[in-house]
Amino acid sequence: MNLPFVVFDVALGTLALRSLAVVRTKAPWTALGWAGTLGYCATAAAAFSRSAPPPGFMLWADAFLVLAAGAWVTAAIKREPRAEPWWWPVRLEATGAPKR
Repeated sequence: MNLPFVVFDVALGTLALRSLAVVRTKAPWTALGWAGTLGYCATAAAAFSRSAPPPGFMLWADAFLVLAAGAWVTAAIKREPRAEPWWWPVRLEATGAPKR
């Protein structure tokens, strides 16, 4: 068991759930990025909580990581609004465009 990784994954998964609640359908690629992050955190926490995860289990974590990365890149290109503040989201930013 690797307790620091489990604690980190649970904390990041909680942040992903909160961000999904804020973003919902207003920013679909951002929501998909958070869903991929949540999937990664759940599978990685389950894998790190055991001394030997089942064979092929980390492939699921890798697949969620690739999904999250692709969705985050697409959301950045489309300049979708993000949930803010980053440490505990409560609202969407006004726009995804850079502030001047």
